[in-house]
Amino acid sequence: LGANSLRLTGYLDRLIGPRLDGTLQIVTPADPTRRGCQLSLRVIGGRGLTGRDAGRALFDYMATQGVLGDWREPDVIRISPAPLYNTHADVLRFVRTVEAWRDA
Repeated sequence: LGANSLRLTGYLDRLIGPRLDGTLQIVTPADPTRRGCQLSLRVIGGRGLTGRDAGRALFDYMATQGVLGDWREPDVIRISPAPLYNTHADVLRFVRTVEAWRDA
């Protein structure tokens, strides 16, 4: 489970960089041993919004698409691909959901 957790979260990290640069900022430590199976993300832009407004808008959109995360005040979305429940396809679905929100 530990190895799969590192793979899932690493996959999420690798997808965010090239696909969501300018939309999401990873605020979790880059060292996999310090972040566990979650990434804390700050929405830095999308749909003409910035900051907390962009973060809440994306978080609410994700929920309408069945993609769940945690909202952390003041402006952070936490995504936790848990190895018992999630797959690489779930991680890709999250990234595609963010892209759809950004590009709408």
